[in-house]
Amino acid sequence: MKKAMPHSSRDDLMFEAAYLYYMEGLTQQAIGTRLGYTRWTIGRLIDEARQTGLVTITINHPRIQTHHLEMQIAEQLGLKRAIVVPSKNGDGRQVVARATAQFLMSRAPIRSLAVAWGRTMTALATALPEHWSPGIRVYQTNGGPTHHGDNEVSSSISAMARKAPGTAFTLPAPTIIGNPDLGPQLMAEPSITRIFEGAAGADLVVYSPGTVSKESVLVESGFIPEETIDMLRRKGSVGDILSHYVDADGNPISAQLERRTIAYPLRNLAQAHLSVAVAGEVEKAPAMVAAARAKLAQIFIIDTYTAEAILAYTSKEN
Repeated sequence: MKKAMPHSSRDDLMFEAAYLYYMEGLTQQAIGTRLGYTRWTIGRLIDEARQTGLVTITINHPRIQTHHLEMQIAEQLGLKRAIVVPSKNGDGRQVVARATAQFLMSRAPIRSLAVAWGRTMTALATALPEHWSPGIRVYQTNGGPTHHGDNEVSSSISAMARKAPGTAFTLPAPTIIGNPDLGPQLMAEPSITRIFEGAAGADLVVYSPGTVSKESVLVESGFIPEETIDMLRRKGSVGDILSHYVDADGNPISAQLERRTIAYPLRNLAQAHLSVAVAGEVEKAPAMVAAARAKLAQIFIIDTYTAEAILAYTSKEN
């Protein structure tokens, strides 16, 4: 190797190595040859340049604003991934629906999908383009509404399948029935078990948890009386997951209500190949945390407001 060029100080050598590496695009081997040092010495100088602040790196990308939220939430809750999308106050549901549509299309073709119904899933059905995953089988995870002011809520599963185009497998039962003795019988019906078997083999499950609110879709659909919401709150429920009302750790809150619920079992959801929980409303933060704690969600797709609410909620608990 040729004799090293003179340098007034180590800082000068560090500057020259960093400049050639970052500004000229030379390899460490080429820099070492030019300056008369080994590749390993040049590598240490470049590392030191970053550590001392001589070199700073800026990433100019819209996601940089949300990336730290994604990393923090995924680490705190043990998720495979958190996707946080910027939103303006009030448009969270539409924003996360579009992000979820993009996520699904990035994994297409999808053979089978298990999905809940509700306002967020209705927005997802709207956001999905035509021909997004031809041949898909879409399985409904919880019984359907008997009535609702917005017809699209009850037809969102069919809409997802139709636009794919694919086949929808809808549950021929309401999601919550009046007689707790009838629930286990309905859950054992072949027409229902076949759909749950299909959901168990689905490539992924997508849902948005509900809130313990008198404005929730389960209340507005007539399944849950308003006075029952008060009871659920007193018991410590933080929301519903696939129509199962759960506590802060994701455990069912009422054994009797569980017997009345016609929905994909939470123990099965915990074994899903891939489970995705979606939320664009800060009120859903406690239910999202419960889903993660009970291993009922491996991926979050949320907006910035919901992300901040999740962090505030977990911080308050600690």
